[in-house]
Amino acid sequence: MITNGRQTIGTAAVMIDGRTTQHSTLYIHNDDTTKDLFIGSENVTAANGFKLAKLESKEFYLPPLNDLYVVSSGNAHNVSWIRVEQD
Repeated sequence: MITNGRQTIGTAAVMIDGRTTQHSTLYIHNDDTTKDLFIGSENVTAANGFKLAKLESKEFYLPPLNDLYVVSSGNAHNVSWIRVEQD
C-alpha cells in the first residue's frame, strides 16, 4: 500500500503519518524554502534531531510499530511525505 500526505509542522514535535504494523519506507520532503526540519523520536527538538534542510528529501526504513516525529525551527512549516508499505 502507498499513502501520501502533507502536514503543517510547528515548534512542537508531531508524528508523521501515524504508525503501521507493516515494514515500510517513509520518504519525507521539507517543503519550506527558509526553515529546517528536525526528525527523530517523540522527544525530538531542533537541538537533537536529524536535520533536513530547506527543500531536502530523505528516505527512512521503518520496522513495524515504529514511527518518526518531526519538529520545525519555526511555525507554519509544510512537510510532504510518501509511505510505501511492504508485505
